[in-house]
Parts: sequence; C-alpha cells; structure tokens
Amino acid sequence: MGAIHWPNAILFALLFLAFPVYVIYRLQTISRKLSRVEQLLLDQKRAELKAENARSAKSQEPPSA
Repeated sequence: MGAIHWPNAILFALLFLAFPVYVIYRLQTISRKLSRVEQLLLDQKRAELKAENARSAKSQEPPSA
C-alpha cells in the first residue's frame, strides 16, 4: 500500500469542500435575481391595475356642472 501524498490529499479535500459551497452560493445568487425580477413584475402589475382603476373610476364619475 502506498503512502498518502499529503499535498494532493489536501488539495482534493479543499476542492471537495469548496465545490458544494460554490454551488450553494451560485444558487442563492440566482434566487436573489429571480426574486428581484418577480418583485419588479409585481410592482409593474400593481401600477397597471392602479392606473386602470383610476381610469375606470374617472369614466364612471357623473359629469360636473
């Protein structure tokens, strides 16, 4: 049985631990971006509904004399 070559073992261990950390970091970054996009779309939809409601309310007002 051969001896363990420690520099390679340490490098392998670091890579083995660093890869999942990197994947989790990237997934969190993607999640934050998607949340931002979703919030922007909801804000746009809310603004469109407010404008539509304002137009609808104005068209239903009786004409002022």
